[in-house]
Amino acid sequence: MKNPGASSESAAVPAVGERVTVNLSVKARTSLQEITELTGHTKTDAINRALVVYAEIERMVADGGAVFCREDRDGDLMQWKIL
Repeated sequence: MKNPGASSESAAVPAVGERVTVNLSVKARTSLQEITELTGHTKTDAINRALVVYAEIERMVADGGAVFCREDRDGDLMQWKIL
């Protein structure tokens, strides 16, 4: 991932956070609970990280790239697509 502080585009983004209100689906709410339990991050940190990762994935795909993962060390390589 690119360092957000390294690009000239990020210089235009204010350093002060932005408060937003969202309505989470049941699946999103469950996922948020799971990630906070797995990582120990706050809900705010988990959402911030998720948005950064999502933006990076969308940028890669827009540039012709793809994202691959394995469920475990010996698993098959699978391409992820966000629908």
